[in-house]
This record gives sequence, C-alpha cells and structure tokens, in this order.
Amino acid sequence: MKKVLILFVLALFSIVMVACGGGDDTAEEETPEVDPEEELTEEDLDVETSDVDEDEVVATVNGDDILGAELIENEAMVGQQYAMMGMDPQENPDMIREAALDQLINTKIIQQNAIEEGFEPSDEELEEEFNNFVEQLKEQHETDNVEEIYEEFEVTEEEVREDIKMEVAMNNYMEANTEETSVTEEEIEQAYDDYLAQAEEMEIGEDEIEDLDEMRESLEGQVQEQKQSEQMQQFIEDLRDESDIEILI
Repeated sequence: MKKVLILFVLALFSIVMVACGGGDDTAEEETPEVDPEEELTEEDLDVETSDVDEDEVVATVNGDDILGAELIENEAMVGQQYAMMGMDPQENPDMIREAALDQLINTKIIQQNAIEEGFEPSDEELEEEFNNFVEQLKEQHETDNVEEIYEEFEVTEEEVREDIKMEVAMNNYMEANTEETSVTEEEIEQAYDDYLAQAEEMEIGEDEIEDLDEMRESLEGQVQEQKQSEQMQQFIEDLRDESDIEILI
C-alpha cells in the first residue's frame, strides 16, 4: 500500500497545501467549484497561466534546475487533479501553477536524496519493474506493439526505463524513511462514527447503513492509509526545510 501511496501523496500534498493557502493571504479567496458528476471537456481542463518558456529556469533545488517545460506539463496534470476534486481548473490558474511547481520541487528533493543515499534499484529490480510496466501498457492499450505506444506518447524505451528507475529509487527512499503504521480499535471506532455522521448528513436510510463489523476491514485500511499519508507529508516538509529552494517566477 505504501508504494502506491507515495506519488499520490506528492501530488495531493502540493494541491492541499496550496488550496489551504500555505500561509498565503490568497487563502481567504473562495475557490470556485464544479459539480464532480458533471463531465468536463478538454476545454474545461485547459488552464491558462502566465507565459513561461520551455527552456526557462522556473526554480532551483539545491542547485538543480526545474525548467518551464516540466512546469507546463505538470500544470496540465494538476488541472485534471483539481477537476477530479470538484474544483474548476479554469478559475484556479494561479493555484494550479503553485501546486504544480510545489509538486516538482518535492519530487526533485526526494530524487536528490534517493540518489545521494544510494537507493537506486538493482538491474534485476529495474528489469522486473520495467517488464511489469510494459505488461500494464499492453493490457491498457490492448496491443502487443509497445513501440507503437511509445511513438504515440513521443517517448523512447530508454526514457521510460530512466523514469521507472527514478520512481523506484524514490519509492525505496521513502519506504526506508517512513514506518509502517498500526491502527487502534479506538481509531476504527472514530472512523465509523465519522461514517455515521456523514450518512446522517447525506440522509442515508438506516437500512442502507453498514454496521461496524461489516466495515471494519475497509475502515482500518482507510485509517492506515491516512496515517501513512500524514507521515509522508511531514517527512517531505522536513526535507524542504533542509533544502535550498529558489523560485524564479
């Protein structure tokens, strides 16, 4: 579960910190929302931000550059994440830019530390992860022609391998620096109480409400995931405090 959570936390942590203001006065502004059930078009997801050249250095992290091309690409991804959280991407360009840049900075910091401390995967580990990725690609795109998929996304096998290598290194580093969490009965009961309160708010009928024993396993998983997420967020904050970060836009 932890491995799946790591990159999600990087993304969500950046979005939540920006949406909550992160100490910025803009936190007082109301964030326009959209109906999460409403189907969004490509135009809805097109986020207009201030101009940034692809080769422009937008930030440095411990001396390493983050380029405008990386920021532009990440803004598109964050815009989609905003939409899935019920916020209108077109009404939040500044928040999306800040969240996208924060995410890139967090990722760069973890990459630097992972490499410096020797968490890069072995050849065997990398080959296993690459083969798993290729099989997922084939299944998702319903084709055995991987080269065709690479061509569609304008990437090479070498670039894919390098991305996987870095992702595995980050996972290895984060797993080594965070602990497995346990869940108490009290926390499960509190989660169930929260569920009941939400059910009441949504006016769900009593015959539709599950009892604690039926939900115990899922509630335990939710609480554990939340505690792991909080632990990783705190670790990332500590890494940022120790890093030399300069934002240039």
